[in-house]
Amino acid sequence: MVSTTTATAETTSNPVVQENENEQKSKENGTAKASARHQAVGHKSLLKSDGLYQYILETSVYPREHESLKGLREMTANHPWNLMTTSADEGQFLMMLLKLINAKNTIEVGVYTGYSLLSTALALPPDGKIIAMDIHRKNFELGYPFMVQAGVSDKIDFREGPALATLDQMLTEVCEARLKFAITT
Repeated sequence: MVSTTTATAETTSNPVVQENENEQKSKENGTAKASARHQAVGHKSLLKSDGLYQYILETSVYPREHESLKGLREMTANHPWNLMTTSADEGQFLMMLLKLINAKNTIEVGVYTGYSLLSTALALPPDGKIIAMDIHRKNFELGYPFMVQAGVSDKIDFREGPALATLDQMLTEVCEARLKFAITT
């Protein structure tokens, strides 16, 4: 045990070993800081590396992002609740899925400023429709000019209020529209 303590004392007094140890500690702290920063910026990703995520965004996601989506993303980044937004990579993934299944009519529960709503509207065919619901019209209205700019505002039917009540109302409307004859006692 004495020799281990002596060996440790000797290696830490060696400037080359000390420098290597400091570099390793710095890398570990840097990794921890990068991981914390990755989580702090609010993007929801399985990636643990900010550098890799940023590379993916800059080389694959941002170059394909619609101008209106870019404007909405930049505006939303300055909003106090910006952690609630859909990330650009999620938006593009959503658009791909909608196109793959040939979606025409969708429902969006929870709109915030509308990044995923705008992504959906851009992915739908010209006659597609979205029923979008949120309890805060004010946040939706922040993003609405970008939907107008993109030429998709006519696809959006925004309904303000709690989603459960709105969905119940929609169900009643659909049932009444399809009901041709009823007998009540």
